[in-house]
Amino acid sequence: MNDREDGTETTVTKMSLRPGGWIGYNDDAVFVQRDGKQNIKIRRGDIARVSLNTIEWDLAITSLLLIGVGLFVGATRNVLVGLGFVAVGCWSFYRTYSKRYGLVIRVQDEPAPVAVHPVAPKECYETLGDLVRSVGANSSETPQ
Repeated sequence: MNDREDGTETTVTKMSLRPGGWIGYNDDAVFVQRDGKQNIKIRRGDIARVSLNTIEWDLAITSLLLIGVGLFVGATRNVLVGLGFVAVGCWSFYRTYSKRYGLVIRVQDEPAPVAVHPVAPKECYETLGDLVRSVGANSSETPQ
């Protein structure tokens, strides 16, 4: 990937994203390329915080409750209405499960964080966390 105006090459270490695309980093920045969406470049010094969200438990439990209510309604009252509840509950649980292990990158002076879903979320989180800590350590070592 050629990232500089002077024509020098820089090496980007990449990790795949679940819905397609990749997240990568080099010495200067973190890059996010999603399929069908705009590419994002975040300078390492601008990263405020990196966090890993396992799953949205409130939505997962609500989805399972919807499935349970659908089964109850289908068995005791109206099969068609029960199937509707079960279908909506299954769809909601699928969407919640597919967004598990979301890596959230908060950027300074940006209102919305960058959220991605890497194939290897824990490894990606540890790597980006080390990068952010190394930038913080380097900035705190400068004499004043």
